[in-house]
Amino acid sequence: MARAMKDITVEEVMSRNPKIVSGELTVKEGAKILKEKGISTLIVEEDGKPVGIVTDRDFVTKVVAEGLPLSTKLRDIMSSPIIMIPHNEYLSDAARIMSRRKIRKLPVVKGEKIVGILSENDIVRISPDLIALAQEYAKLHTSGEKEVRVEEYIAGKCEVCGQYSLRLTMYKGMLVCPECLDAMR
Repeated sequence: MARAMKDITVEEVMSRNPKIVSGELTVKEGAKILKEKGISTLIVEEDGKPVGIVTDRDFVTKVVAEGLPLSTKLRDIMSSPIIMIPHNEYLSDAARIMSRRKIRKLPVVKGEKIVGILSENDIVRISPDLIALAQEYAKLHTSGEKEVRVEEYIAGKCEVCGQYSLRLTMYKGMLVCPECLDAMR
């Protein structure tokens, strides 16, 4: 018997062991890693902390289309901050986040560690209609209806205490760590 999409977690579908690299690597070195590993996403880390994400699409839209040299550093083309999802969230919720944020790759976090990457392709492989449904859901909820918030995390420095966290959330227009969020509520 097939399981409903609302019962499948992102951890069950994600690609494991994401490739984490330094922002100091050049575009050429990054592209070579993608090719050698047969992957499409790099997590950029600085000082032992994830600070950005670079996808194969970034190489096309930010490097080739803009005529940037192959010596350009990955930190100069990465998307930051990183939008992430907890490992135990449901696939349908991840699809909604991806649709709402207009992203195709979603790093998966367990505790304080990125443990995988969920891509649109992973979702489509399980349920071809889920992305279209999530896009319709996003349209409905941008038209004034109250949206049910799915837990998503952002990596970076807390704007209250200044500490780095993989679990920042937006609260009153600020990126806040869980500890400061508890104190503010």
